Amino acid sequence: MAIKVLRLAANVSATVFLMLAGSGLQSCLVDTDHRCGLHQRLQDGQCACEAGYGLTGNACFECAANEVGSLDGCACAPGFGRTDPSQPCMSTASLGQACDADPDCADPTDSFCASDSPRGYCTHADCSSSAECSNDYSCNTRNVPSFCERPPTGAGNPCQSDADCSGFEAAYCEVVLAHACLKSGCKPDPNVCPGDWVCCDIPLIGESLCLPPGRLSDGQCPGGGSLVGAN
Repeated sequence: MAIKVLRLAANVSATVFLMLAGSGLQSCLVDTDHRCGLHQRLQDGQCACEAGYGLTGNACFECAANEVGSLDGCACAPGFGRTDPSQPCMSTASLGQACDADPDCADPTDSFCASDSPRGYCTHADCSSSAECSNDYSCNTRNVPSFCERPPTGAGNPCQSDADCSGFEAAYCEVVLAHACLKSGCKPDPNVCPGDWVCCDIPLIGESLCLPPGRLSDGQCPGGGSLVGAN
C-alpha cells in the first residue's frame, strides 16, 4: 500500500512538473522582436510606423506616391502638395523656393515671398484657412497679408534623442508621447508656432511644444498639457 502511494505521488509530481514546464516553455516562445503590429517597429520601447507608413488611430497604413508617413497619417513629401485631401500629391516646384522678394516667385499661385532667415520662401498669400494650403503648410492669419506658413523643418521625424533632431527647427526629441522631433520653447511666445499650430505647455515632460491642431484631442493638449494663448 505504501509503495502504491509513493508511486501515485511520484506520478502526480511528474505531471505537475510537465505542466509547469509546458507553461514556462510557452512563455519563452514570445518573440520580443515582433511585439508591435503590422507595419510597425519597436523604437525606444514604443511601437512606431515603418518608413512609408502613416499613423491613423492605432494602425499604420501605407502611404501613396509622393507621400511620407507622419503621426497624423500620410502627408505630401517635400516638393509636393494638394489643397484637397482626396487628391494625389502633385509637384509644387515653386512652393518653398528660396526668395528675397515677391518678384523672385514666378508661380502665380505661390507668388508671395514669406520672410525667414537666412532667406524667405515662396508661398501662397491671402489665405483664410489651412484648407487653402498644401504640403503641410498652414495658414498664418496673424500676419498681414495672411499666408501659408511652412512647418518647422524636421517636425514629425522619428527620434530617440535630441541628437536625431540636430540641425532642424524642430530640434527637441519628445520621447514620452510622440517619439518625434518637435519645435519646443513656445510658452514665452506662442506666435513662434507656424500657421494655425498651437502651443501646448506639458508639465509631464517639462516642456512647451508647437503642435498641429490634429494632435489635440477634443481641443485638449496631449499628456494633460494646457494651451498657451497666442496673440
